[in-house]
Amino acid sequence: MSAENRIQTVVLTVQYDTRSSYYLDWAEAFAQSPLFDVTTFNLFKRDTRRAARRAIEDAELVVALHSCSADTLEFIKPLALALKLRRGRFLMLIGNEYNIPWARIGEKRNFLRDTAADYVGTQLPLETGQWLYADSGARVLGLPHALNEAVFRPDTPDPIRTIDIGGRSARYPVFIGDDERNRVLDVFARIAPVVGLRVDIDTNSRLDRAGWAAFLNDCRATLGTEAGSWYLERDDRTALAIREFLRGRSRSIRADGLLHSVSRHLPYHLKTRLRGLLEFLPLRHEALDHPDVSFAEIKGRFFTDRPRCPMYSKAISSRHFEAAGTGTCQILVRGRYNDILKADEHYIPLDTDMSDAYEAIERFADPAERRRIADSSYALVHDGHTYRHRIAALHAVLSDG
Repeated sequence: MSAENRIQTVVLTVQYDTRSSYYLDWAEAFAQSPLFDVTTFNLFKRDTRRAARRAIEDAELVVALHSCSADTLEFIKPLALALKLRRGRFLMLIGNEYNIPWARIGEKRNFLRDTAADYVGTQLPLETGQWLYADSGARVLGLPHALNEAVFRPDTPDPIRTIDIGGRSARYPVFIGDDERNRVLDVFARIAPVVGLRVDIDTNSRLDRAGWAAFLNDCRATLGTEAGSWYLERDDRTALAIREFLRGRSRSIRADGLLHSVSRHLPYHLKTRLRGLLEFLPLRHEALDHPDVSFAEIKGRFFTDRPRCPMYSKAISSRHFEAAGTGTCQILVRGRYNDILKADEHYIPLDTDMSDAYEAIERFADPAERRRIADSSYALVHDGHTYRHRIAALHAVLSDG
């Protein structure tokens, strides 16, 4: 494509010492694409926000990546007026499409309306995204994550990998009413060593992108679930009620408070140490487990009598594509996975109650079956689910108006 036909694009991102690989992958996908002429602005820096405000005015397209909304709108809100007065089109990719009190779905929906966004990119199944953002005024585009094949590739053959089953994942907070992700990690951490498997599962630390790719290359299999919650709400009312309930039980650091905002400027290893110190203080961070309140109590008090979301409110995540790209077999709780991954073909399935965990382990232990599953998912993502595929599909939509 000639330079004059490329879409002049401003990409807004928020980059600091965090461990979400897809933040970098989407930014690089736009920057490296021959379809877009990209200038990227890291809104974490105050002076860059000023420069972005000026660039937005004349851009053909403005794209706010997931990092601008996943954990906070703090860094993009100062650009709301500039976005509203823009001349070109505005696409906002929404991060963390579930209800947490410090990054509310309701606030993200309001931001779309306030800026008159032209498009909103959802990780959820398209029909669910259309339900969630129905009154935003933006056209909903199905844009799940994908594979960065330059980073997540099979560098280590299965026979010489040293970990049988591995996992790295932050625990889901009680606000979303769903503990499938936590349970699958807990169950396999307990039973897999009993049957002689080498297991490395950690829910307290995260790896950077290079470290995560290396870890996957050392695992024969990894564990997971779909991202999100069955109790997705447009207005966050249940998550906010849970926050008030927990505040009555113990003192906590708010994830949208000043102290947490300041902590974003610290190196990741210091944030990890501070998190460890909280275990010895009468003070909790609301995004972490509350030792005085069990998930069962929260579920019984706030979710047992609540209907589930009327739409299918879980989604495939970047981690599923990354494992597929490294040729790592996946053991996953059954789900739709945006109708991309199919049980028994692209992953070894688990029932939600984990009653078939030993059966899944038996299938994993068969090298031929494990290789069949891993090879099938590897071929699938390379054939149609790399970031190049996502960017090309987006360009086609934008070109059609």
